[in-house]
Amino acid sequence: EKLNDKTPSTLKTLTFHQACDEWLNHYKKHSGSKETTIKEKQSNIRTVKKAIKSDILIIKITHTYLQKIIDNWANSGTMGRSHIQALMIGIRSVFKYIDKYYGQLELSLLDRVDIPKKAITRDELQAKRENYLEDNELKELLECFDYLIKNKKHAGRKRNYAMVKSIVEFQVNNGMRIGELLAIKTEDIDIEGKTLLIDGTIVWKKDNETGAFGVKETTKTLASYRTIGLTSQSIKLLKSIILDNKKENQWNDKFIDRGYIFTNTAGSPIDLNKVNNIIAEAVEINSINKRVTTHTLRHTHISTLAQLGINLKAIQDRVGHSDYKTRLLPLT
Repeated sequence: EKLNDKTPSTLKTLTFHQACDEWLNHYKKHSGSKETTIKEKQSNIRTVKKAIKSDILIIKITHTYLQKIIDNWANSGTMGRSHIQALMIGIRSVFKYIDKYYGQLELSLLDRVDIPKKAITRDELQAKRENYLEDNELKELLECFDYLIKNKKHAGRKRNYAMVKSIVEFQVNNGMRIGELLAIKTEDIDIEGKTLLIDGTIVWKKDNETGAFGVKETTKTLASYRTIGLTSQSIKLLKSIILDNKKENQWNDKFIDRGYIFTNTAGSPIDLNKVNNIIAEAVEINSINKRVTTHTLRHTHISTLAQLGINLKAIQDRVGHSDYKTRLLPLT
């Protein structure tokens, strides 16, 4: 039996966790993926490894073992189907890589694993349809920002709250993804022509000396690379922020001007968690009975254009969607 056994000896002792690490190292070096994509894959693999025992061999994993894990994820209520699908893609990638370099893995077991579907409830459907702000709701939200800004005594905090208010206004008026908005630099803006080049998104890096800071990376998709027109209101807002950044650069020694528009007090794009936290604080003191995030603001712009009767293909091009049929929800 030993003479006839052609299985590589390393495969006999290769744990699933080791296989994940090996695939991930290979993916980093050879995929050519953006840093944001690599971070997403790393996060997904961490989640998968938490669900699978560290000492189980990859050749011992069966479809029933994987199905139990998938079902547990689905029943936990903390993961959507798209997230589970992404985790399953990670598992499939690991198996295919190991089969390619070691051979003799039963890849067909992956096809016998099903991801449970959950019928969307009426409340969930209504929440998706209402994932935008009416004019009166937006007005109230901005008034809440004014109240918070007025009551902040620390200059740095006051500036951050004012910056997030500007982000809310600009995103509602232009429908960009928040990563695209934070990546805007002065060189991307044509003040005279009233246009904006959207050619990147922000990715966060860490430095032992300066902490976390934002770096511009390529756009999410090819369709995301675009030039959009700006209203006079948006131009006025940008000019005001640019002037404020110049003042900050002149008087604040910690401010490093790297060309970004929507910045914190150090000159780096303002942290996304901080943006969402400040928005949540403003929502908490108003009467809006909705969960408001930066994605809500993007949808607000889309819904406004749709209500104005703008051609869906034109909306798709403006907001950088590759397929409006799967993204733009019908409006009630």
